[in-house]
Amino acid sequence: MLKRLPSTLATLLVVALCSCSDKQEDSASLQQDTEVVLRNKTAELKIDRMGGAYISFTLNSNPINPLSWILSKDDMPANNQSGAAFQGHFLCVGRWGSPTDGEISAGVPHNGEPSRDIWEMVVHNTESLTMKAEAPLDGVSILRKVDFDANEAAFLVKETIISNLSHGRLYNHVQHPTLGPPFLKESTIVNSNAGWGFLQTNAFPNPEKLEFKWPEARVDSASSSIDLTSSQGDFNYVSTHIFNNNQQYGWITAATSEQNLLIGYIWRLKEYPWLNVWHHSEDNIPVAKGLEFGTTGIGKSYQDLLNEQTRYRGYNSFEFLDAGEEKEKSFIGFLMPVSNDFKGIEDLTFQNGTINLYITGSSTPYSISTDLKL
Repeated sequence: MLKRLPSTLATLLVVALCSCSDKQEDSASLQQDTEVVLRNKTAELKIDRMGGAYISFTLNSNPINPLSWILSKDDMPANNQSGAAFQGHFLCVGRWGSPTDGEISAGVPHNGEPSRDIWEMVVHNTESLTMKAEAPLDGVSILRKVDFDANEAAFLVKETIISNLSHGRLYNHVQHPTLGPPFLKESTIVNSNAGWGFLQTNAFPNPEKLEFKWPEARVDSASSSIDLTSSQGDFNYVSTHIFNNNQQYGWITAATSEQNLLIGYIWRLKEYPWLNVWHHSEDNIPVAKGLEFGTTGIGKSYQDLLNEQTRYRGYNSFEFLDAGEEKEKSFIGFLMPVSNDFKGIEDLTFQNGTINLYITGSSTPYSISTDLKL
């Protein structure tokens, strides 16, 4: 979840942008040097070590990159002016959103240090890599392993968060895939097996007050609603959801038929019980769509979450990480081509590495058989 925030360093940024050409070339060279690539005969995945974000995921047969979104430095929070900008699919660790005033004074950035700082490469080959990041202000380390499928446009990520503290703490761990143009259009269709939820504008302090069930969001007490599968309209929102108790996996897909492309994610609900869909448009044109799955549903500080009864249908908006504890979380991301008459995904199943997508209007599922296991 992001808010467009005015930068207090706008003047300095303008000066920086007007700096000499050799400095611009150095900056471009640095960005290129921090990019790492995984590829197979079907697709390619790019990760920027500066911030650890997945910045490009493309089919060899289709150059459109769903993860093209990047936030300008002018719109970054004031305490995130150094390091990486939020872009593509980045990771929020420690918190989802803003720190407290005291944490900001101590240097803690929005969404945590790993999305801002450089990641260290441990192992890297064509179809696999291991990288790590330190978050000393939060007292944790992150170890990430990415495996690209040998044949399909699919990758598996396993992340281990490690406490370096001598005491337990509340923390959050949120995957923040964010779609941008030209993949993102008014015609982009979002589907998920999400269940009950609420809008962030109505979340605090009582998230159940104006709850609804996917895919129709309840905007206000007058029962005006929006279709969460659609990317049309100028109403900007974050819609937050849990899932049915009998489900093992959560999933979300976004597809644009004009681009003949679908991107999707699958994860274990015991690891990531929440989904947050962020929609942002300008002049009725969608410019950002966040498909954010993680351990929290209310974008508030822990101080606020503890001051009120914010548990939603039995789910807390945080997890507890004990002293020296390690927690592993994983997910799968994938791409698939779609036809010009694509109308949506009715269901998705995942078993023994095979992803079956049941497309609206088709009696035969589209299957992606991988060697990846959650």
